[in-house]
This record gives sequence, structure tokens and C-alpha cells, in this order.
Amino acid sequence: MGAISRLCHHLLHPLTSMVALASALAIIGWYGQITDPLHYFTVANGLLFGLQRFWVYWKDKMGRKEKRRLGLQTIVSGIIFASALWVLFERAGEDGDWSIASHLTVLLLIVVLGFLSMIHHQGRMTAKAFHPGLVLISSFIALVVVGGLLLKMPLCTVPGTTISWLHAFFTSTSAVCVTGLAVENTATYFSLTGQWIILILIQIGGLGIMTLTFFAAVVLFEGLSLHDRLLLGRMISENRLARIGKTLSFIVIFTFTLEALGAVILYFSFSSIEVTSERLFHAVFHAISAFCNAGFSTLPDGLASKALSANYVWQMTIMFLIVAGGLGALVCEDLVEWLVAKVKRMRHPEMLRPRLRIHTRLVLMMTSGLIVFGAATIYLTEFIFWDGPSNGGTWMTALFHSVTARTAGFNTVPMSEIGILTSQVLILLMMIGGSPGGTAGGIRTTVFGVGFARIWSLLKNSQRAMIVGNRKIPEKTGDLALGVLVLSFTWLAINFVVLQVFERNSGFTETALLFELVSAFGTVGLSLDATPHLTDQGKMLLIVNMFVGRIGLLTVITALISRDTCPPSGKPEEEIILT
Repeated sequence: MGAISRLCHHLLHPLTSMVALASALAIIGWYGQITDPLHYFTVANGLLFGLQRFWVYWKDKMGRKEKRRLGLQTIVSGIIFASALWVLFERAGEDGDWSIASHLTVLLLIVVLGFLSMIHHQGRMTAKAFHPGLVLISSFIALVVVGGLLLKMPLCTVPGTTISWLHAFFTSTSAVCVTGLAVENTATYFSLTGQWIILILIQIGGLGIMTLTFFAAVVLFEGLSLHDRLLLGRMISENRLARIGKTLSFIVIFTFTLEALGAVILYFSFSSIEVTSERLFHAVFHAISAFCNAGFSTLPDGLASKALSANYVWQMTIMFLIVAGGLGALVCEDLVEWLVAKVKRMRHPEMLRPRLRIHTRLVLMMTSGLIVFGAATIYLTEFIFWDGPSNGGTWMTALFHSVTARTAGFNTVPMSEIGILTSQVLILLMMIGGSPGGTAGGIRTTVFGVGFARIWSLLKNSQRAMIVGNRKIPEKTGDLALGVLVLSFTWLAINFVVLQVFERNSGFTETALLFELVSAFGTVGLSLDATPHLTDQGKMLLIVNMFVGRIGLLTVITALISRDTCPPSGKPEEEIILT
């Protein structure tokens, strides 16, 4: 490869992609129209990008597989080159402005090809022996920073408003960590551009940027290396390396399929809005927000809005999406495979009887039990001991908030009007959260179930192993769950004390402060309307808790503490009296 080819391949390609991205953001977030410099930047960038890809394809010596891959890029580059010429000779409109759509088409195609090229070379980055936890933490930090910078753009808020740096990064963290806590009303403070950015952050944060990157690598390129499989397996809680690619594809396809189905149902059941585009955006936004357990809403009062009063279809659809997203990808995949095997066995009775994994059975048992327990308890505390507000009936309200409290964050009634006992029940549900491998937060249902089973076993001084579904649970799993419980309660206790110090002059009750803190740590998003009025220090503390809650406290700790490689001690053993 000559000097000119190396220049084209290693410098011009990323340079034109970054210029295209900057130009697109300037149009979308800063100007809202095509200025003369942006017009000529788009034309020059499109022509230069097209010529660069033609030169690389013509001059570089490469194998047949690489030639075929670059051939498709070259065809797209030809479209970009032709579109740039069209933009060059395009006549301005009557107002003197050029078409935004044609310019964005050229720029976004360049950005997409640049992104695909980066994915193709992701193996060079993941080949480094990074701790999976550090990779996960770094990817979320990068996404939060990018999201905060994007939300800071002038056109992301309604005219006459300017978002502060703290509120921009708070909102970005809440969206990326699929929490839903808000310091500004998403519907009235952010423009359509800002709402789209929040939606994209929710989707990427729910799936995980590394998950999407690896999925694109599997679909578009040669697949995953062994190191990639090990890294991704730790991230998606899949220890069967041979199934990593299949599980990864299932996660992405299952997510988009359920979100699309939910959006269709929500669209046709939202008859109070006649404008098609507006109704479609609300439906898509809420479907993604519900499945990702984010809790953001584009309606001023959320699901408590009068436009959705007693709308059972919306409430049932949102609940279904919340539960599906909170179960975890491995559980959903196991359920789908179990159902398929059941159908096949009906046709071929000689087949082996399908069986759900113990993890799946425990998650389903804990989830259904917590939903029923939560609904019954909320009904008791809110409508028997308290004259609380309802939406669609008392039992529907109790059921909805039992589901949403475990990391979703939607509310169908004003949260400031609920009873004190109900808020404490919600704190417990928020603390438990959803299940591993999904979009939910909290200490997780499996940790709660196995941890308390281990405590019960220790209190009984039982010598028998923990048995679930005719399977023995290893003692180390119970000890780990118990450790996570202790660490989580300790973390929350320390943060609660710190938050009380920060808010000592704010006038909030201890219950309200604990509610907001647990909501952040559990990535729930329910609020007693205290978060927007917290001090800057209090909001920053919630940012840290949202981040730790989404990544997982155990993941953060293990990523920051080096693993003990010392050999076992040969020291003699001696008992210590504890009771």
C-alpha cells in the first residue's frame, strides 16, 4: 500500500466521518437550517468521501472476502458522491434555504459507513486484556458524556430555555442507565430533537453499547473471536460460549420485535390524539421506554395524563413490556425455546420432555410472587388504610404500581398524593428490582431470593444444601448473594446519611429522601417530586447511584479491586465466637 493509499485509508476516512458527524449535529442541534458554510461543507465532504473510497477500492490489494465487503461500501459511496453532486446543484427554496433532508442524507450515510468501519476493527480494541467490568463501565461513562454534550445543544430544549451542565448530565445518566428520574419535564422542557436524543440514549443504554457493537460485528463481518466471546459472556451473563452469538442475536431481535409490537398496540389505543405523526412518536417512545424499564414519558403528566385516563390497553401493554424487559434476555430465550420444544413434542411424543433452567424458574417464581405481593400490599396500604388516587380502578392502580416499582418508573397517579405506607412498600419493591441480564436494576430478584434462602439456612444451622426445583444450589452462590445483600444495604445506608447531610436545609422528610435514593440506585425513576428540588450535591449523588445501580454494585467493586492470586494459606484454623 503506497503513501497516498495509506493517507486515504487511515486519515481521510475517519476525518471525513468526524466532519460529517459534526456538520449533522450542527444542523440538528445548533442551527436548524442549512447555512452557506454547512452547505459547502456537506458537498465537499460527500465528494471527498466518495473519491476516497473509490481510490481505496481501486488501489489496495486485498483478498476476495475483503474486496466483497469493500465493494458494498463503494456502492454506497457512489450514492453519497451522486447525492453530494445533487446537493451542489440543488436550488434553494423560496426562503433562500436549502433542503435539510438532502444534506442530512449525505452526512448520515458518511457517518454510518465510518461507524461500520470502526466496528470492523473493534477486535483490535477488545483484544486488549481489559477486565469485562472496566469495559462495561467505560462504555457507559462514554455514552453518558456523549449524551450530556448532545443534550446541551441549544435546539434540544424549547425556545427560551437553556439547560445547565448538571441537568444535562443528570438527564443523560438517567436515560443511559434507564432510570427515569428527571430534573426537567421531558414533555415540556425538551424539544422534539431533545426527546429523540433521550430516546436513542434509552435504547442504547437498555441494550448496551457493547452489545450493539458486537451484534453488528456478528451480522456484518466475520463474527466474534474467543476473547470477544469471553468478554461478552460476562456482560450478558451467558457462560455457554458456544451460544454467545445466538444469545446476542436473540437479545437484539427480541428487543426490537417486542418494542415494535408494543408501539403498534399503543398507537391504535391512543385515539385522543388525531395527528398521526405525534401519536406515532408517543407510541414508539413509550414502547421503548417501557421495555427498557426507563420510565421516561413524552406526556406532561406521564401516564397520569388525562388523555390516558382509565386506558386499560395502555396500562396492560406498558406492564407487559416492563415485565418482559425486566425478566432478562436469558430467561426470555429459555422460555421461547421451551415453548417451541413443547409444540414440537406435541407432534413427536417420543422427544425428551423440555425443561426450564433453574435460573428461569427462580426468576419467574420471584417475579410473579413479588407482583402479587406488591399489588395486594399496595391495595391494602393505599385504598384500605388511605384514601389514595386511582386510575382505572383501585386494583388496576395497585397492580400497575406493583409492576412499575421494580425498576420501570411509570406512574398512573400523582406520586405526591400517595400514602406514607405505600411509599415505604414501593421502597422495598424498588430495592429488590428486576432480574439479571435484563434492563432492570436493584439488587435483583435472584440475589434477593437466594440470599434470604442462605440466611434461613444459616439460622436453622442446616447441613443440607439449598434445593430449588430438584436442583442443588452451590453454597458459594448463596454466600455471594448474601454478600451482595450486605454490600447493597451498606452502600444505601452510607449514601442515605450523605444525602441527609446535603439536604439538611431542604425540608424533605427522611422517607422522601430515601425514596429518591432507592429509586436512583434501583434505576426505577419513581419520584415523590423531590428530585428537581434537591441541591446540586444531592443531584450528583443520585447520578452516582443511578450509574452504580445500572452497572451493578458487585461489578463495580470487582472491576476496581484486583483479584487475589495468592496461594491458599497453610495456617491452622481456629473458631471465633459470634453469638
